[in-house]
Amino acid sequence: MNAVKAIGDYTLKGRGIVYGGQDLAGDTFTRDTDLGDTRSFVGMPVYYDHSLGGIKSQIGTVKAWTPDDEGIDVEIELDRRHKYAKEVMKLVNSGALGLSTGALSHLVVREAGELKRWVVGEISLTPTPAEPRTVTEVKSEESTASSHADATLEPDDTHQTIISKESDTMSDIKDAVKQAISELAGEPVQGGVIAAPSTKSVTTRGFSNEPTEALKHWIRTGDHVAAKATLVEGTNNNGGYLVPKDFYDRIIARRDELSLLSQVQLMRLTTSRRQIDVPAVDTQSSSAYVAESGAANFSEPDFANTKVITIYRNNISMKMSNELLNDQAANLEQFVGEHIAARFAVAVNDQILTGSGTNEAYGILARATQSETAASATTIDASDIINLEHKIPSQYATTGQTAWAMKNSTLGYIRGITGNWFQFQPTPAGNGRDIRGYPVIVSDSMAAIATTNKTVIFGNFMYYCFVENGSIEISRNPYLYQANNQTAIFADYRFGGDVIQPEAFAYLVQA
Repeated sequence: MNAVKAIGDYTLKGRGIVYGGQDLAGDTFTRDTDLGDTRSFVGMPVYYDHSLGGIKSQIGTVKAWTPDDEGIDVEIELDRRHKYAKEVMKLVNSGALGLSTGALSHLVVREAGELKRWVVGEISLTPTPAEPRTVTEVKSEESTASSHADATLEPDDTHQTIISKESDTMSDIKDAVKQAISELAGEPVQGGVIAAPSTKSVTTRGFSNEPTEALKHWIRTGDHVAAKATLVEGTNNNGGYLVPKDFYDRIIARRDELSLLSQVQLMRLTTSRRQIDVPAVDTQSSSAYVAESGAANFSEPDFANTKVITIYRNNISMKMSNELLNDQAANLEQFVGEHIAARFAVAVNDQILTGSGTNEAYGILARATQSETAASATTIDASDIINLEHKIPSQYATTGQTAWAMKNSTLGYIRGITGNWFQFQPTPAGNGRDIRGYPVIVSDSMAAIATTNKTVIFGNFMYYCFVENGSIEISRNPYLYQANNQTAIFADYRFGGDVIQPEAFAYLVQA
């Protein structure tokens, strides 16, 4: 008998999954069942009866997940601050609770009663698990432990599976369940395992990377049934699908690599809201010397510069030939991901540097309050660079945060400037992407050297706040370019940004 038992004040251990045999739902776990073990089970949430009863909130976490030849042992730590932690421990010590795993229902795959895939999303302490062998024995009829959470629940006599020492048949088991649960925890709670309705599977092997496989399948075929079953967390207002997290992470990592997001430190936030408030001061507070018993110095900062940053939708549209979509040997995922990342990198650079703030993010050039006018409309000399560098207050000249931004051709022009060492050092030894010790960001978003153009930015990029919503949505239209035997693919990404302290930046404008 595999009993859930206390191994510490609020630490439990028991058998979470048993291989072989059938549970009361007719399912069989085997060593080959895909449990979603490409990620760690440690830290997985623990609930009471799958949150179907009176206790809705998480009551603990998984501390250890240990497979052996017969199944999987699970060690659980309860949250001792939880309202019902003591009552749950009473039930455990009285032998009334077993373990039950909850699966992500749309990913479940069954074949002839065998569970091919059961991606575990949570584990529960429950008096009514579907697997009898995960339940403790009923120790005595005199036990008096009870749970206040269960007292108001409606009874449900399905899946009653607590085993007593005297029980030899399923009928005896059910009778023992009714008596034990009534005495130990009031009426039995609703539930058992989380229902797992049949869904269409894109693949036949139960891959652990099913969402990514589904993404490729859907882009190629437009199979919405498959997409809804295995691809996404949800859909957006435009009818597209949220890409899987691993695919999103690869795109974002590549976007950062190709954009200034990886070249200099910025303030970066993620939000699910349309707007977010970011505080910024207009007048700084100050310190002052005071006597040992004197009154404190009160100097209240003025937050007049606080920014309300709006998240805007950025869209990429692609035409893909149906021949390419039908080519199973083509690495479609990598091609699409690389293209999306590169286009988003261009958009991010453009918005951070030159965004107007009208239906798009605010860029640095739209907010900076300091400027230096070049001596010429068509050239830049050493004094222009030195004067621009010293336009910003000294507290913003911080190594690792302060940088230049300009077009690549502008950098080439500056590197060709000659002059006295004490006047200007255009190309420090060993690095052509530094000017006077500060790194240079090159971007085609910046204007070329020409009359009235703003050609160079210098400032502390930590005072630019970049905000994104943490998702990419993809949709497709097979009819828009049907005459050309092409399918339209659209990708939406939402982000915004604004300068938090305008005085942290200065720009050079040609005469």
